[in-house]
Amino acid sequence: MKTFDNEWIFEPFEQHATFFTKRMFGGLAAYLFERQMLVLVEPTTTGRWKWHGVLVCTHFQHQASIRTEFPALTPHAVLKKWLWVDSKDDGFEQTMEAVARRIAENDPRFGIEPRLSIAGRSRRSSRSR
Repeated sequence: MKTFDNEWIFEPFEQHATFFTKRMFGGLAAYLFERQMLVLVEPTTTGRWKWHGVLVCTHFQHQASIRTEFPALTPHAVLKKWLWVDSKDDGFEQTMEAVARRIAENDPRFGIEPRLSIAGRSRRSSRSR
């Protein structure tokens, strides 16, 4: 299974019983507290995505307060509903360490509820960590 450069970001989540990962957009999504929190993205071999960084899942109403606290996060150019930080950003590691701590503390500004499948079950895969 492919590993991602920035999986270290998930370390604060690993002791939580609700933590699992799932492939998404050619990236790796992290779920915690029954919410999708982050998606690690890297350029795809097909060239479909050229992004390298982290998508931070949130709702529009939380973006301003999150961006005040974490100015390196900006709305993604394509997925505007989520915030984004490029791995080349000077503040990338510091920002993502702090964001991961907030998420691990269950900050309600972070995360989105996963959509349910037609059968009413979550689309979650089995816990992969």
